[in-house]
Amino acid sequence: MVGPSSSWTRRHRAALSLVLLTGLAACEQATGPAAGNKLDTQAALADYKAMQDVFATSGWAGFQALGGRSPLASTAAVGAVAGLPGLSTRHSGRDFAVGFFRELAAARTGGTTLARTVISPVHLGRTLVYDPVLDRYVIDPRRTGAPANGTRFIIYEVDAAGRPIVAREIGHADLLDEGGSTGNAITLRLIVVERGRTILDYRTRADLRADGGEIDVEGFVQDAQGTRLAFTIDVAARQVAGETRIDADFELAVTPRGFTAVGKVRGVKEGEGGDGTISLTLRHGENSLRVEMEERDQQLDGAIQLNGNPFVTVTGNAKSPTLRGPTGQPLTEQELLVVVAIVSMSDDVFDLVEDLVKPVEKLLLLGWVL
Repeated sequence: MVGPSSSWTRRHRAALSLVLLTGLAACEQATGPAAGNKLDTQAALADYKAMQDVFATSGWAGFQALGGRSPLASTAAVGAVAGLPGLSTRHSGRDFAVGFFRELAAARTGGTTLARTVISPVHLGRTLVYDPVLDRYVIDPRRTGAPANGTRFIIYEVDAAGRPIVAREIGHADLLDEGGSTGNAITLRLIVVERGRTILDYRTRADLRADGGEIDVEGFVQDAQGTRLAFTIDVAARQVAGETRIDADFELAVTPRGFTAVGKVRGVKEGEGGDGTISLTLRHGENSLRVEMEERDQQLDGAIQLNGNPFVTVTGNAKSPTLRGPTGQPLTEQELLVVVAIVSMSDDVFDLVEDLVKPVEKLLLLGWVL
């Protein structure tokens, strides 16, 4: 049973439903759009669907079930971190990023010395299992195999509410503390193995700068069939006129499909309708899409090129923009779905950062208050 999906996947559920209704999902075997001045929308949508499907696994759901149930996030020191001033309610990945940087800055206030290793010796080399009575993970002294520089969590299939089902063990998640050996500020690596296959492997690094902070995540997630989404994301915060602004550089790739997305997001702020600019290059096989977009006061102004030629203009209110083809014609339903996926890409990246950082968020902050 696969439980609640990631925020990345939830964002596109409605769009993907339309894809299924129009029969476009049947094109998953396509290798990519044919080169030329007309986009093969079916193959492009199949690329986006493949990217979403890597999160629809039991292992990913089991990984997400760790959130809030780990004793690593409930010690007295981490509890103090949880009380730091941040965002009381986080509605999106960008809000999560802004809140994290605020908490990071608050944690660093006072001039404490950075502790590069943050996993307690109590948990190093130990394996934790889920206790359904307590609804949290506890050490199982009978279990062996945990890494010496980290902690192992047994993962399970989850029910509809996202709670682990103890009778359905499917693998493990190893959280490794690499801050003491890499020379970086704080570095945590998390590896999730489902039924003998590594379905998630990534590193998270957090650092604080004079003008803000930085989070890096790099690794891959893959489904049971071996479709792999590789990601490298760098998110940085800076202060502009008393506001926290977020910049991001990212690269996503589903290599077997010849699909890549390389982009920059600059100056976005928290909340719905956050201002900012997006520069994005997408490659679907032989086709290349170039996106330049700006949002100011909930108004979009942007253009998408296909193989260097005008393809779509995007203008108007961010919630219901006007989309037109190069001669001003309305878009087809399939073209519209592609543009929805493209325009949502920057929010998708922030949502992915949230999904990956949340399980280790308090540990990343803890290094600054020890």
